[in-house]
Amino acid sequence: MITKRERVRKSLKAFRNRLLGRRRPATPVLIFGEQRSGTNMLLRCFDHCLDTAVFNETDDDAFIDYELRDLASISALVARSAASHVVFKPTADGNRAAEVMDALPGSRAIWIYRNYLDVIGSALVQFRETSLQYLEKVSIRSPEARWRSINITDSDISFIRSHLSRGVTEESARALIWYVRNDFFFRQQLDCRPDTLLLNYEDLVRDPSTVVAGAYDFVGLRFTRAYAESVFGTSVGRRPAPKVDADIDALCRSMLDRLNERCVGAGSLNNTNATGIRASGATAVGSAS
Repeated sequence: MITKRERVRKSLKAFRNRLLGRRRPATPVLIFGEQRSGTNMLLRCFDHCLDTAVFNETDDDAFIDYELRDLASISALVARSAASHVVFKPTADGNRAAEVMDALPGSRAIWIYRNYLDVIGSALVQFRETSLQYLEKVSIRSPEARWRSINITDSDISFIRSHLSRGVTEESARALIWYVRNDFFFRQQLDCRPDTLLLNYEDLVRDPSTVVAGAYDFVGLRFTRAYAESVFGTSVGRRPAPKVDADIDALCRSMLDRLNERCVGAGSLNNTNATGIRASGATAVGSAS
């Protein structure tokens, strides 16, 4: 459930946009990415714009227990919105991002990723559910796994079980989650879609105005520098690098390199100790680069 303050802001923006009148169908904007990768920060950047209607995963109007409501309801929510752009943050629905996009004609998606070592450190502090519990639920296809198991294949299950059976640390378990969740960017061929923007967290916090301006341009919104003023980079490299099993670390490093290759501006500073902030950039991944 969103806060009272968020509800008031949401209502005032809706009232303002109804008064102005919308001249064209609203554009659905979807922010995907593994948890603790800057999705909330990016959502705030869009919320600063008065032309948008924003729905975080805690908003009961669009989500039930962090998952999107049925896609017909989401489509209807977009259709009746007075905003020019309706922005959702369906982090839990990343496993079926392509399905969600296809159900919302004209939608634009942004997939944001972050160095896995910083994600691990942040997740271990923020989440009550342990990473091992998360993987155990997925490995037995428990109903409690819910969104975590969507589009998880038998091959994924075997992969997860092979690591759990030999014993992994909590840090390594969270690294596995980061790997699997970001792999959905590629297995859904989002890297081939011109309606998808790949964006890097370190780029965002190093040069907020440039990166947020690129995101605004991608979805068709006018940008001003004030929209990026809430971006901060104090969490980059803030915690000591977690110790990850060598084989899992190699998998994550390979995935990070693969993501960097698809993201314009990916530079050498996104290193294994997660202390660098790279050159800014983002790209519509289905377009020529």
